[in-house]
Amino acid sequence: MGKITIKDVAALAGVSVGTASMALNDSPKVSAETKKNVMAVVQKLGYRRDPYARSLSLSSSRSIGFLAPGFRNPFFGEVAEALQLAVEEKNNSLMFGITNDSTEQEAKLVDQFLDRGVDGLIIIPAEDSNPDLSHIRNLLNHDFPLVFLTGYYPEIPFHAVMADLAEGSYELTKGMLDAGLRNIIMIAGNPSLIPFRERIEGFRRALDECSVAFDESKVIISDGMSYEGGYAAIDKVYDEIKPDGIIAINDVMAMGVIGRLRSKGIRVPEDVSVAGYDDISVSSIQETPLTTVEQPIALMCSEAVDMLFSLMEGKAVAEGVVRIPVSVKRRRSAKTG
Repeated sequence: MGKITIKDVAALAGVSVGTASMALNDSPKVSAETKKNVMAVVQKLGYRRDPYARSLSLSSSRSIGFLAPGFRNPFFGEVAEALQLAVEEKNNSLMFGITNDSTEQEAKLVDQFLDRGVDGLIIIPAEDSNPDLSHIRNLLNHDFPLVFLTGYYPEIPFHAVMADLAEGSYELTKGMLDAGLRNIIMIAGNPSLIPFRERIEGFRRALDECSVAFDESKVIISDGMSYEGGYAAIDKVYDEIKPDGIIAINDVMAMGVIGRLRSKGIRVPEDVSVAGYDDISVSSIQETPLTTVEQPIALMCSEAVDMLFSLMEGKAVAEGVVRIPVSVKRRRSAKTG
């Protein structure tokens, strides 16, 4: 016998396909006796539902799956909180999963969410240098509702919502240049990944406009996007480069940069200006309040949820990236014009 389908289940149970689908989704419209009968047939035939075939269900699970790299960086925790509020406003619930920036783990979690019957997925792409994206292509090939948040995977079709990372980096760098700083470096991650590539593009554009030479030595690739990564980056480059401005790829790294500079007796911002990115909630209450770029988290999450629900309702949504404007928060850690 070939692949068992919902039609086979319905035929053997003596019910319609619609009734069989409702029974599998525990619909209150189906009697307990019918559900028991359908489940017995499912066991007998070894039927397994197609995880992508949401259209078979006449009732929604009213749940959305959300995948994030982790919550050590408070930015992602703040995104999760805003996303949950946006989903709850639509009378749905949010299920969380942590990928640890691994597409292999991401694929496992996608399978788990599909088995649990989620109606759609919102994914913060894993910062994986060698990603296997077959699970993403499967989702897209089955028209499963999927929206990327804060970034996207290049070279595949997508719906994505993110901050205008390049513009934020440009404005931040331009402010430092306008204040007279000239030896500015950026501490970033792998430039082949979208969140880092776009920030570097903005950094480079600002330098070019102010006729400040750009070369690879101005972008320091950190081993980790953490406090420890920012701290260690200073040991790698400060004594050799002696920058007058440092832009970290996120606020947590910027705090690590400031911590290490202070331990070396280097004053911020008197000796060197330091800025971050994201404007997490603790950025403004540091001993030296952090100059940073605000990502409008609530607006980004609301936009992503609206886009996802449009896809779930079968509406036409243009593929591409929706970029949300950002703003620079000028505080004491950096001299800016």
